[in-house]
Amino acid sequence: MDQPKVTRTVVVANRAGLHARAALMVFNLARSFQAKVEIVTDQQRASARDMLQLLSLGAGQGCELVLEADGPDAGAALDALAQLFSVGFHEDDG
Repeated sequence: MDQPKVTRTVVVANRAGLHARAALMVFNLARSFQAKVEIVTDQQRASARDMLQLLSLGAGQGCELVLEADGPDAGAALDALAQLFSVGFHEDDG
């Protein structure tokens, strides 16, 4: 039986937006799950497992994104990614 698609809405909190280091964090985290994860803006859709697609989103600070996932651990994947976005990719940590 197919698992239903799971979604979460996040806001890019860090000042630099979804730049290379932040995109790499998303990429690495997404790869640690079996679920297929995509990030959606008003204009584009990107695989969380494709660095070029992530960077092409051009998601700056305050940009609202929808995370979509399907697969056996979709909920856990989105929970982890949403947490990463909520802490601003740890850029303001000491």
